Amino acid sequence: MLAYTMKPIKSSVGAVALFGLIFMVAQGIVEPAKILSIFPTMSKSHWILGSSLMKELAQDGHEVTVISPFPLKNAPKNYRHVDVPYRTQMFEDIMDEVFDKVDDSIVEKLIQMGGFMHEITNTTLASPEVQSLLKSDETFDLLVLEIFLNDAFLGFADRFNCPVVGMSTFGASSWVNSLTGSPQPLSYVPHPMSSFTDKMNFWQRLGNVLFTAFDETVLSFMCDPIQQMYYKKYFPNASRSLNQMRRNGVSLVLINSHFSLSFPRPYLPNLIEVGGFHVNRKINPLPEDIKTFIEQSEYGVIYFSMGSNLKPSKMDQQKRNDVVKVLSNLKQNIIWKWDDDTLVLDNKKFLIGKWFPQDDILAHPNVKLFITHGGLLSCTESIYHGVPIVGIPIFGDQLMNMARAEQSGWGVGVAYTKLNEQTFRKAITDVLNDKSYATNVKTISKRLRDQPLAPMDTAKFWVEYVLRHDGAKHLISSAQDLNIIQYNNLDVYLFIGSVVVLIVLLIRLTVKKLFSKLFRRKVKQTSAKKRN
Repeated sequence: MLAYTMKPIKSSVGAVALFGLIFMVAQGIVEPAKILSIFPTMSKSHWILGSSLMKELAQDGHEVTVISPFPLKNAPKNYRHVDVPYRTQMFEDIMDEVFDKVDDSIVEKLIQMGGFMHEITNTTLASPEVQSLLKSDETFDLLVLEIFLNDAFLGFADRFNCPVVGMSTFGASSWVNSLTGSPQPLSYVPHPMSSFTDKMNFWQRLGNVLFTAFDETVLSFMCDPIQQMYYKKYFPNASRSLNQMRRNGVSLVLINSHFSLSFPRPYLPNLIEVGGFHVNRKINPLPEDIKTFIEQSEYGVIYFSMGSNLKPSKMDQQKRNDVVKVLSNLKQNIIWKWDDDTLVLDNKKFLIGKWFPQDDILAHPNVKLFITHGGLLSCTESIYHGVPIVGIPIFGDQLMNMARAEQSGWGVGVAYTKLNEQTFRKAITDVLNDKSYATNVKTISKRLRDQPLAPMDTAKFWVEYVLRHDGAKHLISSAQDLNIIQYNNLDVYLFIGSVVVLIVLLIRLTVKKLFSKLFRRKVKQTSAKKRN
């Protein structure tokens, strides 16, 4: 009888569990949405991140429209490209001069980048296809926007009355923090364009504070007015000002970073780390020529790439000759990404090409070292696949990325200004001969891989979270409603200080009066005694 009565109980528990599971799954379902995304920079590395996410969202059934200078090959049917016809020669000219300007101060570089984004904002908004979209009667449920000195694009969210998910392609910065209210303690959070780490001495902290203040001043007086001008010009009927959009228009930002790749720092709940989400979890087979070259290299292979934008052919001739000499004398073979046909070397020792499947090459166990410019995507891929690096940082966040690599012991940086045969050879031999570099990068790789969800799944979850919760306005911090004085409690501290000073002055005045009264009484008593 007992066994019989227990049977229905089991069934009912199973039914409850089944309905609970169905309910939880149903809660996670999102109706196909119309998503507009803007990844406007001419740097292909930025687009690689944006297109990776948007392609995944399209494959999940969402109707995706992407404003970008780069079309996606073999795009899903529900992935639409809106073309931005940039003046490619301008970008080419910048890349041609970047090696010559590597000595420019960080201040000059910041100003140059502001001018670059000025051009990108204008060109994007003036694009005939973009203008056609803005004047259409289309609707969108969400805007996914790259955050990169382009706040005027928040006007798209006002125009289509939809929430915004931002994406920072190189991690957190003051540009992101200003849109979310996220804290950035400058005592241990370095500016992304500096070479500081999270362990700064007094002078480095001072430099970090001063440069951050300069950065924010440049934004306020140089970039913000330009963005404001474009916002008014291209969104004349906006119902919200650009300042309102900055403060309360962005629901959430996806950060291309992860604490295993960088330094621990505070984030609000609407800043989500998705670093490494572009890395292939499933390794693609290598082209036969590359596979054969790698596997027939007795001592392994060194992969050398300066990223998707830099042109190694524009390097100083002497530096180029020194690099070739060092690489030619190594026992490892070299796969070298080179941008033109001027480099002719022994094809048994060197495999040279204008493009290589970097992610899949780094995944091969016979790749012993990665020589890189220190870009965030390259560093992330290197860590994920457990390959130590030698970095030659040139601009942007590359200096800080290499500072991280050196501090964590998985790479060595060589400043371009100091690049010569001796410094380059020493860096390579140090990393190849000291096993600690390979050990350290494999340790960090385990940390990066040890996540409850794959980064791409995390990114998609939070995009759909904003869709599920009508813009997820509850994630927006009240810090966005505070000015700099209120945010830092300066008025509170001033009030407390004033009260303390007032109390001290009152005490001092009271004591002074008391002593004065006592002194006068004593003088009177002394005078009275003398008269008597």
